[in-house]
Amino acid sequence: MKRSWNKKNALLAIGFALLVALPFLIIKEKPLSMLTDNSINPYPEPEDIAASYIQKASENYFYREFPQAADNYHKAIAIYEQRKDIHHVATTYNALADLYVWAREPEEAEKHYLLAAQYHAQTENLQGQADSIKELADLHMKLEHFQKAEQRYSQSLDLLKSGKPNRVLGSIHEGMGHMYWKANRIPKAIDSFTHARDTFAALHYNLGVEHMTSVLNRLNRIPDTQHKHALRGSPAPKDYAIH
Repeated sequence: MKRSWNKKNALLAIGFALLVALPFLIIKEKPLSMLTDNSINPYPEPEDIAASYIQKASENYFYREFPQAADNYHKAIAIYEQRKDIHHVATTYNALADLYVWAREPEEAEKHYLLAAQYHAQTENLQGQADSIKELADLHMKLEHFQKAEQRYSQSLDLLKSGKPNRVLGSIHEGMGHMYWKANRIPKAIDSFTHARDTFAALHYNLGVEHMTSVLNRLNRIPDTQHKHALRGSPAPKDYAIH
């Protein structure tokens, strides 16, 4: 009787142990895919080959694999050019220029912003053309190449001055304002930020209006009106350069 009781207890113990261990055995046999998937993109690879190269470039970009990203962007551009898809050629050149900014290669960035602008011009996309040139102006401004920055901002502004208010136009005025502020040309900065505020107001872009108003209050030395987003960052050191 005692031996039968011990045997029964032993079987119960083994069964309980298996029950506890079963989930761990299942996990060991079928590991979670999220633990083995090295991709940052949860979406499947696009069927379109050009879009696939763009997706790969974006992932390379995320990991700061700049040469690989540039190579994939160029592969996508070649396909778009073959298709005569000028719009995507332009936008991909712009993305490539952004990449070169992060890679600290300003000459390559300038080259590709200008290429983007040229392709936008082929489709008469004035906003796209102005935006690419404005991005180049932003680059010169950050490098404290103020004369070049002013020339590019003015060039992008000329493309849109006869059209309706739009976000690109507002961002150009805002960029010019920051350039003049950084160059300590305060009256010109106030004028540019005022144009930016008025453009955003015409578009009912309240966040932009609020931000520009805060910047103008700061520049006009109106006390207790400073918004935290209006604070200008520390100026770049004189020897700042992209290598």
